[in-house]
Amino acid sequence: MLTAILLSCSTDKKENMTTGQDKFTWNVQLAGYDYSRADQKGETNYNDFIDEFEKFPWMEQLDSYQKIQSGCSPTMSVKDLKTGKDFWVSMGGDRNNHGYLIGYIYPKEKQGFFGLGKPKTIRWLEIYLTEDKNLVKDCFKLFFDRNHDQLENKIRKLEEYGQMEAKDLAE
Repeated sequence: MLTAILLSCSTDKKENMTTGQDKFTWNVQLAGYDYSRADQKGETNYNDFIDEFEKFPWMEQLDSYQKIQSGCSPTMSVKDLKTGKDFWVSMGGDRNNHGYLIGYIYPKEKQGFFGLGKPKTIRWLEIYLTEDKNLVKDCFKLFFDRNHDQLENKIRKLEEYGQMEAKDLAE
């Protein structure tokens, strides 16, 4: 399941860079989708996204994943085209025992080998665990408000699932 969840946060290669456009876009990956596949939903704002989050068939998607046992877990992702940051939520487990994984992807400077060479900017992924649906919605509000300091403070108090360089699986 770890692989399914970690790979479910892929974004389109075309949108991995900052475009400077002051807008947010979102996508969905249903249970069992190939990791490079996402249904692009277009432009959004906080209220419309949360409406979709509430309507999303999380339990049915968990049931589907339990039957399929391959591909990605159900995931909803938002990309901020102005900052190049992403925030996503995925659900793992089953109908009786489940939780959310939240992922935050942001540009980070990486030093060269042994600290030598020119640093480069990479996309860094931090993943945290929670069972609190309201906390997930609060985090999305901070993301849409571009209140990154408060968002980072809030998520970094949660149980950490992992950190790594974000991979664009559509490459």
